[in-house]
Amino acid sequence: MRRLQVVAAVIAASVAAPPVAYPCGNVVELTRDEAIRLVARAEKALEAGQLTRAGSLLGRTRIRDDKLAARAMDVRKLVWMRTRTHRVDETNGPIMVAYFKRRVAEVGQADVRFQAWLAEAYVAAGDDAAARAILVDLKRRDLMPDGYAYLTLAALGDGEDRAVALRACEARVRHTSACALPGKVTTKR
Repeated sequence: MRRLQVVAAVIAASVAAPPVAYPCGNVVELTRDEAIRLVARAEKALEAGQLTRAGSLLGRTRIRDDKLAARAMDVRKLVWMRTRTHRVDETNGPIMVAYFKRRVAEVGQADVRFQAWLAEAYVAAGDDAAARAILVDLKRRDLMPDGYAYLTLAALGDGEDRAVALRACEARVRHTSACALPGKVTTKR
């Protein structure tokens, strides 16, 4: 009887308080609830323009859930593309394009965020014409998802079109410093 009580207590304790994370090799695997919170915080940091924080939140964390893992990978890829210190070459630019083409196919054309991210990937790969076609279409249909889409459009344009896109970027992001083109001066409001 005593042995049965001990076994029951061990089982109850293990069910009542599951661990938050599971160690696995050189990474940490999170429970679903913790993974949801972590990915949401990383997405929020990305939206706030805190690229370093967004990348470091995810770090080398392993997420079991496929949909959450895909969202985390989206954040990682966007952080990589938006961090201006990375050198784009003939290898990693097409990799980003292939990744976001696959994601657009997975989520469908209705999610315009992925189309704008694909345009960012085209710019990273040096295919400005493909990026411009996507972004001009989104702008024409009034479906630009965020300020980064306008920033990418500004990088592809010149003159008044660039100024209009930069003003739209500044109106849509919380941190107007994100709307600075590398080596360019932003417009004043």
